[in-house]
Amino acid sequence: MWDYDVLVMGAGPIGSTLARLLAEKGFKVGLVEKKKIVGLPLQCAGLVSWKIKKVNILPDEFIINRIKGAIIHSPSDHTLKISKDDVEAYVIDRVSYDQHLAEEAVSNGVELLTNSKVTKVDYKHGEVTINRTDTLSAPILVDAMGFKPGQRGFHAKQYLIEYQDTIMDPKFLDLKINANISPGFLWRIPLSKTKARIGFFSESRKPWDFLIKFIKGFSPHFKIIEKYHGNIPAPDPNRRLYKGRCIFIGDSAAQVKPTTGGGLILGFRAARIAAEAIEEAITEGDHSILREYHERYHEIHDKEIKNQLRLQKTFKLLGNEELDNAILKMKEKNLKDIIITYGDMDDQTPLIQEFLKRGLITSLIPSLIWKKVTRIWK
Repeated sequence: MWDYDVLVMGAGPIGSTLARLLAEKGFKVGLVEKKKIVGLPLQCAGLVSWKIKKVNILPDEFIINRIKGAIIHSPSDHTLKISKDDVEAYVIDRVSYDQHLAEEAVSNGVELLTNSKVTKVDYKHGEVTINRTDTLSAPILVDAMGFKPGQRGFHAKQYLIEYQDTIMDPKFLDLKINANISPGFLWRIPLSKTKARIGFFSESRKPWDFLIKFIKGFSPHFKIIEKYHGNIPAPDPNRRLYKGRCIFIGDSAAQVKPTTGGGLILGFRAARIAAEAIEEAITEGDHSILREYHERYHEIHDKEIKNQLRLQKTFKLLGNEELDNAILKMKEKNLKDIIITYGDMDDQTPLIQEFLKRGLITSLIPSLIWKKVTRIWK
């Protein structure tokens, strides 16, 4: 006798959303979370595309700020300002939002078990050991437990900063690129005119010096309110998203954008695909149907992910001088108009294709490394 129809491991935003979607379909769903309090500690920059409202609920009360553009800083601090007429992104209260999604799951009948660490998973028999002693079972399991030790990925660290003598334009975020931390970057995400989340993600553990210089570059007079850290998985378009009676979703499935490390939109889209596959698997009594989730997700997202990975590899070939020149050439050629027209936080292929079609990449990439670049894009 099964304890649940579906047992979701991990009450992060993706796990809670999938649990709710399944409960809405009438299934008995268990949601186990290792933390005592959902959402704590914060491990995200909290910047999401406006498209989030197309794929999930987001009450306005959790939106701290609305972003209309970005200022890109080269290694030598040449800048390119990109501005859109409409809101491009939201800065959200991730802790409260995560808790809201878990509460929504519970209100739809999901049984939430906090302070419950998964210590063993039997993928073949659908059994999960909690806190080394208790066992729960379900014909379908969902691994939404996030980044795991040993998983390939990036280090991410962030400060909540309050400046004491400078005022920011809260409609613009700042991004700084540097070859020493590529393919990662530094960010300043404003919460207000004086407060910002400032951090980085990188393969290296060295960027602390870059982060402090970046913070002081706006003003040396600031106060550190909080510190956060976490990990961002490295995307893998070939990753298998199911094993036995279990599917993998969110960070545990490396469902993140290669260029930015963001994963909420991809994860929420995956949750809807997974809910349909799980419903069919339970109805038919055949867990092998879970492969349809894997196939459908890759069918929809692989082209975009692979293009972003190509862009990431190209970016990694550039030294600081080349990055400086690329930003200067974009300004000289007034390419920001193309970026404004075709640019999109989540779906970057249209902009990439436009640059390729117009032959603009050749004007931005040094001839010395052009052969390497062409191999990436062949």
